[in-house]
Amino acid sequence: MIGRNSNQKAVAPWQDESSQQWLNSLKSWKQIRRLILGTLQLDPQQNSHEIRAAVSMVIMFCRDGFWADEPKLEMDDVIQLAARQLVAIKHAYETKGRINPELKANKKYRAFLTTLDQEIRILEARTCDPAPPMPNTPPVSWGAFWFDDFEEFKKQ
Repeated sequence: MIGRNSNQKAVAPWQDESSQQWLNSLKSWKQIRRLILGTLQLDPQQNSHEIRAAVSMVIMFCRDGFWADEPKLEMDDVIQLAARQLVAIKHAYETKGRINPELKANKKYRAFLTTLDQEIRILEARTCDPAPPMPNTPPVSWGAFWFDDFEEFKKQ
């Protein structure tokens, strides 16, 4: 879906000036941003599900212009925090895999780690200057963002 900016140039929806004004006028949008930031500050050992959900929102929302009233450096801080939290979550699950060879052999576990790697790369790319092109496909497990048996990974 393409809109037009004040110069009548075709732009993506999150770059459209009226879309940005609409987003910034929503009280709930400001609450969502506070919720995302607050969730990213939680302990990744205890809140990995919640942090991954917040990270997915950061990945979706961190396009230029989407958080229009946030200075770019502040948005970079949020993106870097999200990446650091994902790295901590990934390390915790890698440790579980080293301790439990059966888990390490699990196909869904390996796909989960691949997804974490992809999410981390997307976030890190968003703060590069100049930013590389973003992938056109979502991370591998986003079709099934939470596995049916994801809880088994937490318990092992």
